[in-house]
Parts: sequence; structure tokens; C-alpha cells
Amino acid sequence: MRKFFVLIVMLLVIVAGYLWLNPNVEQVDLQVDREFQPDYIAENVTLRIYDNEGYIADHVQALKLEHFEQLGFTQFDQPRYTLFNKAHQPAWEISSLQGVWFPEDKIILENQVVLQNKQTLGLVERVETASLQLMLPEKSIHTHEIVQITGAGFFIKGQGMHVDLTKETMQLQKHLETVYFNEN
Repeated sequence: MRKFFVLIVMLLVIVAGYLWLNPNVEQVDLQVDREFQPDYIAENVTLRIYDNEGYIADHVQALKLEHFEQLGFTQFDQPRYTLFNKAHQPAWEISSLQGVWFPEDKIILENQVVLQNKQTLGLVERVETASLQLMLPEKSIHTHEIVQITGAGFFIKGQGMHVDLTKETMQLQKHLETVYFNEN
């Protein structure tokens, strides 16, 4: 019985010594946990981006912002992006439930994405999709999802779309349906 007790005590001393001298397991776990926690959180955020002449070029609002420095992105809840045209007037507003802003001004918007035309003159009034990718420097939009385009007197449904907001061009990758409304 005494030998068994001595063996158990020696085993506990060896395990305690190993854990005391080798704390790397806990440090790795803590480091991984820190990567998935935001470096800072902000609520009711407004960001204005100005061009070289001092005019507002883009306006971003969000209910909540979480920035992850080590992972290299910023996550938004209910973002609303307003893009301005060459005359420095609001041209398009893009909103969604979630958004992620990556380096080089690449933004991915997901869940109930709406692209709303803010100009009074224009063929397209509204575009709806599940997700899209917005490249801010080029002001281009890409999606492979189903899109619904609404304009004055028509409705277009397609899959995949490329939009160049500076050239004011929109191209569907695959046309699915078009409905014209008969207005008298």
C-alpha cells in the first residue's frame, strides 16, 4: 500500500512539474482567443471619405462596427454606404444587414442588400440581392447571386451582375425574367 501511495505522489509531482515548466499550451489558447475578439467596438458609426479636392466622396454609417486588427478586416452591422457622383451629389446608397470591409477598400455586403438610386433621373431605381462585393476605389459592384432590378415601369430578374458606377453601366450575367407594367 505504501509503494502505491509513493507512486501516485511521484506521478502527481511529475505532472505538476511538466505543467509548470511547459505553460505554452495555455498561451497558444489565449492567443487564438484574442484573434477572434475585436480590437475595438464602436456603435452608431459615421465615416466620411473625402476626395483630393475636399469634396465628400463616400459616406458610411453603421449601427455597430467591430475591428479585427490581426485578422485584417472590419465588420459592420446594418451598414449604409452612400456613394457620390462627379458633381459631388449622392448617387447611390447601398444597405445591408451585415458588411465586412477588407484592406484595399473591398467591401462584402450580405443579407438583404439593397442598392438604391438617389438621383431623380435614371432608368434603374433599385437593385436587391442576397450579397455583393463593392470595390470603393473603382466604384464597381459584383455579385453572382439572384438580383432583382426595379425601374420606372419594369422589373428585371437575373443572376449575377457587374456594375460600374463611374461609367454608369450595369450588366447582368444571366437574364431570367422581365416584366413591363402597363401604365395608362
